[in-house]
Amino acid sequence: MDKETLLFKKHKSGALQCLTCQRTCLLNDGQWGYCKTRINKNGKIYSTIYGSISSVFPDPIEKKPVFHFKPNSRIMSFGTLGCNFRCKFCQNWDISYATGQDLRKAQEIMPDKAVEMTKKLKCEGIAWTYNEPSIWLEYTLDTAKLAKKENIYTCYVTNGFATKEHIDAIAPYLDIYRVDLKSFDKKFYKELINVVKFEGVYENTKYVKDKYPEIHIECVTNVIPSWNDSEENLKKIAEWIVKNLGKKTPWHVSRFHPDAQLLDVPETPLETLSKAKEIGQEAGLEFVYIGNAPAIKDGENTYCPNCKKLVIERSFYSTKIISMKEGKCGFCGEDLNIRV
Repeated sequence: MDKETLLFKKHKSGALQCLTCQRTCLLNDGQWGYCKTRINKNGKIYSTIYGSISSVFPDPIEKKPVFHFKPNSRIMSFGTLGCNFRCKFCQNWDISYATGQDLRKAQEIMPDKAVEMTKKLKCEGIAWTYNEPSIWLEYTLDTAKLAKKENIYTCYVTNGFATKEHIDAIAPYLDIYRVDLKSFDKKFYKELINVVKFEGVYENTKYVKDKYPEIHIECVTNVIPSWNDSEENLKKIAEWIVKNLGKKTPWHVSRFHPDAQLLDVPETPLETLSKAKEIGQEAGLEFVYIGNAPAIKDGENTYCPNCKKLVIERSFYSTKIISMKEGKCGFCGEDLNIRV
């Protein structure tokens, strides 16, 4: 379903400029944006994926991964088609590489129906995930507004490349900003994603933290051998999180699996992930988790940074709360930065 884009302006060239994400595409009449889901039609930009759902599933919130917001709750996950990135390693490439013209891959679920489904399946939250939610602003915003009225929490699982105007629009209705900090290296973003100014991802994340402290933030880095797994790169990411988001911000370092166009790179060695966790802890982060690697014992457990006791035990998306009270350690009272 076509829906007029919320964020665009007329450029001095006469073209229309989309302000939904940081690519800020200039579109002449009939021209598609980089995401291939937005088009200039007769002097207006339209999203062609409003209500178009490629994927829908009730998940444990830990699958996003989000570990410090309502642990053990269920969240309804919705995905659409397309993306403003072109990650050569995308594990959902079949929908993220699709376009707004490829609607045969989608079903139509309007915002009110999405909220109704969430309640019917006894989920406490809604996540926009599987592909990039920022290209879906019109739909996510309408759905989030309805969700708030029903006391349903909301989550963006995002690459962090929206515009600040976009963030300002969705932020009043957003509870969780789960962002990918893929690397601290220009070459990585340029060659594997086709993004030149990667700093915008970090600027946005800090913007959310500073302007909207009520939004819970968790960060993920998919560790890819020979691309972003150097100690220097991982240290830069961890130190940036400590400085700009705080030492209690969860950082998930996850195992890479060959997919999409990056099939010649092997899985991340387990020792690399263990080293990444160590680097994060040495930088001052109190909660570093290892994802997609169940062979690593305690990789996803939460330990109190003060008394060192096990507070939450996780295994294969099964979560057991050992001792926690109002987001604090049940043994010593330490703040765990967990929203309950």
